[in-house]
Amino acid sequence: MRLQNKIRTLVVLAVIFLPPWKADAFYDAKGDGYELDARGYFDVAASFSKNPDAPLLYPNRYDEGYGFTSRLMVGETSGDWFAFEFNGLAYGLGSSSPIPVFPDVERSSAVEWVVHDGAYIRSHVVVDHLNVRFSRGGVDLIAGRQAINLATCFFFTPNDLFAPFAAQTFYRVFKPGVDAARLEVRLGGLSQLTLVAAEGYAPDPSGANGWSASPDIGRASYVARAVTTFSNFQWGVVAGKMANFDLVGGSMQGEVFNWLGIRGEGHVEFAGADSRALAAVGLEHRFNNGVTARYEEFYNGAGAASAGQYRLATWYSTQYHGLNYGALGFDYQFTPLWSASAVAIANFTDGSDLAAFNAVYSLADNSEIWFGLFLPGGAGASASPGLPSSVVPGSEYGLYPYSATVDLRMYF
Repeated sequence: MRLQNKIRTLVVLAVIFLPPWKADAFYDAKGDGYELDARGYFDVAASFSKNPDAPLLYPNRYDEGYGFTSRLMVGETSGDWFAFEFNGLAYGLGSSSPIPVFPDVERSSAVEWVVHDGAYIRSHVVVDHLNVRFSRGGVDLIAGRQAINLATCFFFTPNDLFAPFAAQTFYRVFKPGVDAARLEVRLGGLSQLTLVAAEGYAPDPSGANGWSASPDIGRASYVARAVTTFSNFQWGVVAGKMANFDLVGGSMQGEVFNWLGIRGEGHVEFAGADSRALAAVGLEHRFNNGVTARYEEFYNGAGAASAGQYRLATWYSTQYHGLNYGALGFDYQFTPLWSASAVAIANFTDGSDLAAFNAVYSLADNSEIWFGLFLPGGAGASASPGLPSSVVPGSEYGLYPYSATVDLRMYF
């Protein structure tokens, strides 16, 4: 299939799923004790990349990519006791090389549908969030597909157990939902208890997202977290059972001297007779000129002690491959319309690094254009001896492509 035909197909899919643009597409109704609103989001993106010399991973030396995302978001509240959230997502991806296939966020495939599933073009429709909230007194019960964020740090978040963002992710408005029930109990003004029970699913290559439609009780997760504040710091403890391990850990965040922010989180995982620790700690400060600086370090006990131990079979589904990481980031708003961010991530295990830059320009009250640049460094891959031929990673970020992306986003 020629690239022009791929682009044409992707544009057609975008038009099909694009919600109306007119002002009357907004819906906001208020009545006696209730409020209902509907909102939309659409983006279209293009990227260009120069790939490392690893033909088994990257058939082409250079690649172009295209994509769109469309969302319909509906929210309803009835007084202070009930709320409903729906977030439906349609997306399409196109590339000049075959798109890698690997499992998505672990959640039911029953509410995800494949519109087009070709080697070079892929498009899905999925229910990203669908949940209800019941509130009474200091207790909230949220049931259904929902975003769950247990993170304290910014770049490295080992305690964010459900669909965490990668350190180099700049756009974090929409966190994927997981199928769960969550109980939030406020214990006074400075303490809170969170209980989470999340469904687990068995890997299923035939599922639209790589997971089964029905829950697998053996992969269910149960997590409890309690936080309280004293001495100007928030302290937390977390414990629970995930699909493949049990865990116990904690977190802290606060500010010293009204100048320096300190964050930390981590846990120990127990799987049979084996155990491993994951921990992150960070410092941050906002300067008088508006620059925000952050530095974090991450010990990833689930990672490999050397590049020679990396597993290529889980390359696309593993977020961090090494044992020790550091990240230094900056945010700055140049004008009310123009802001930028940058982060440099180092894998101290194999000596590779990734520099990522992000700039956002506001075109109007409801639209913006985003520019991204990703510059990796590190040892590349080599071919393994023998048959069948395979790839031996020289480093983690050395197998990342150089890439540039532009993304037009619209909210309505």
